[in-house]
Amino acid sequence: MNENFRLSDLFLNVEEEEKETWKIENDNTADWALDKIKEAREEYERFERVASNKINEIQSALEKERKKMESETSFFEAKLREYIETVKMKETKTQKTYSLPAGKIIIKKDKQDFKIDKEKVIESIKNLDGYEEYIKIKEDIAWSDLKKNLFINEGCIINKTTGEVLEVEGLYVDIKPGKFEIKF
Repeated sequence: MNENFRLSDLFLNVEEEEKETWKIENDNTADWALDKIKEAREEYERFERVASNKINEIQSALEKERKKMESETSFFEAKLREYIETVKMKETKTQKTYSLPAGKIIIKKDKQDFKIDKEKVIESIKNLDGYEEYIKIKEDIAWSDLKKNLFINEGCIINKTTGEVLEVEGLYVDIKPGKFEIKF
């Protein structure tokens, strides 16, 4: 069995070596390679369509089961709501509970909390006496204005006005490599 692995390893290595030494040397071979790429993409797209149809069938079956489960559970939940109106529940500040061997029925009480539109609150508080301490002033960089005054040359950031190389911690040149594309 080890010999089989060695033979297959040897075969795979030869195949890889052939791929590495094979070159496109003329337009006919290049055109053939494009056809091979196109065929591979078409085969993938066919496979993707079949898989997508299968996924849709499974999702449809799952949706049908979800609706069945929701219908059944909503029926029993409604009956449990009716029942707990007739029993004494354990009550805390935030909820009511009723314990049974199969589980617990919990009714959470309404909760009040703040909802805030920060911009509107800031504008309103500015006009109230005694609330100035609750407004923060936040520094931010005027990036769009600064960016207009900069350009990149050979990986360096240059100030257009002064010509100086700008070296600022946190500001770097991001190089996105070029991309090889084939279009049909």
